[in-house]
Amino acid sequence: MSTFQHTLEKSQIWLGTLKSRLGLSTDEDAYRLFKIVLHEIRDRLPLNEAVQLGAQLPMLIRGLYYEGFSTSGSGTRDKSLHALLTSVENKLPRLSAKNTNQLVRGVLQLLTDFISEGEIHDVRSCCPEDLRVFWPSAVPPKKSA
Repeated sequence: MSTFQHTLEKSQIWLGTLKSRLGLSTDEDAYRLFKIVLHEIRDRLPLNEAVQLGAQLPMLIRGLYYEGFSTSGSGTRDKSLHALLTSVENKLPRLSAKNTNQLVRGVLQLLTDFISEGEIHDVRSCCPEDLRVFWPSAVPPKKSA
């Protein structure tokens, strides 16, 4: 399997999982939600941590993660959970009928499921307390009977 095919399949799994878990009606909704929340998280992180998180994303998702990225330090000033939720809600008017908290938690859960535990710990530790508490914890795998 080619590198491109592998990253395409991996990216489709991530977005398909998000779409399914949140009951989103289209692939485009899953893509837009994922991109917006990734950018909101990225812009709340110190540069070094933002780059480390980006390194763990599949190549195609990494591209959307870095879209519009600036190293000038002009990231989000208000790093609070409220500011993140408000920003997501304002950027996703079509999905505003859905619970923004649930949508954002769905993306954070997806990251928790697919990114290494150590990296998620590092990212969460860079977030303000309200966002750290809001971020879902890793769910231990179910044991077979």
